Amino acid sequence: MAHPARLLAATCLVSAAVLTLGGCAGDEPEAAGAGKEPDIGSIAKLSSTEGLKFPVAAYEVTSDQQYQVKKAQNRLIEQCMKRFGFEYARPAPTPPSRNDSSSRVFGLASAKDAAQFGYASPRRATDPAPAKRQPAPPLSRTGQTVLNGVDLVAEAEAKEQGKAAAPTDEPKSQAEAEKAPGTGIMVNGKEVPVGGCGRESALKLFAPNPGAVDILFVFNLGGEAESRALEDSRVRKATTKWSQCMADSGFTTSSPDNVQSDLGLVQGKLSSPEAITIAKADVACKTRVNYIGIRYAVQSAYEKALVEEHAETLALFKQQTQDRLRLAAQLNG
Repeated sequence: MAHPARLLAATCLVSAAVLTLGGCAGDEPEAAGAGKEPDIGSIAKLSSTEGLKFPVAAYEVTSDQQYQVKKAQNRLIEQCMKRFGFEYARPAPTPPSRNDSSSRVFGLASAKDAAQFGYASPRRATDPAPAKRQPAPPLSRTGQTVLNGVDLVAEAEAKEQGKAAAPTDEPKSQAEAEKAPGTGIMVNGKEVPVGGCGRESALKLFAPNPGAVDILFVFNLGGEAESRALEDSRVRKATTKWSQCMADSGFTTSSPDNVQSDLGLVQGKLSSPEAITIAKADVACKTRVNYIGIRYAVQSAYEKALVEEHAETLALFKQQTQDRLRLAAQLNG
């Protein structure tokens, strides 16, 4: 189960890219070495996750960087649409949160937050209310065709006949797209690119050339390390001790990852008096059994091994991320 910060980052990346670019270098980290528990040395006693550094984090994209890339993709879509004669302004992306910490990487860990917010997010109390997202401006049928690379009416008709209204063999990079056949759809004397302006913008940012590393590679690497850590005997033993501690406090729950579902804490009641009582017990039990210290030591060891194993792909990913951010800076002015 990927921790919330990574899950949010991945969601933002996929949203920004419009599509998941298949066929890229290093699509899935291989499970080499799985089954052998790594040495973790001495385990520090930890009662907080603030400030913890993880090996994979050096390759992750920050929320502000994601925001800049999304803005840049909007500019690319607008430029592409203008090429076909459409003045089209994309809705602005939501600005990043001011809180970009990993404070809940192993679940609730702050005694202060537990007493004040229960399981609710403190970020909602510190961040300004999100601005109401403006809907995308309406487009004509032709405009939709340019944006998506297919006439939606023709697509519906083709589906009824079991056919495809657009090319199914989509180029995997912008360099390939510039050499490959287009859609055959002409608008204002120009051929609409395969996948329309939406896909073209994603290719220019995320796969300008063949061999682009999948944008979810680092997320998948972190998820693989987390999955291995959760199955590690040392983490399982710590989880059992935490669960017993919670039972001694009157709460039956199998693990910190399941505490909310096990105890029926639903959205809207995460900061109720009951939730606060459970949250305080949760944090106290984590401290008592050194759950955070053990989880951190074990997960860091698995991440370190995976980073070493995939060093070449990660170096390429980092370079491509830097290139992407430079392009985004140019587009955003």
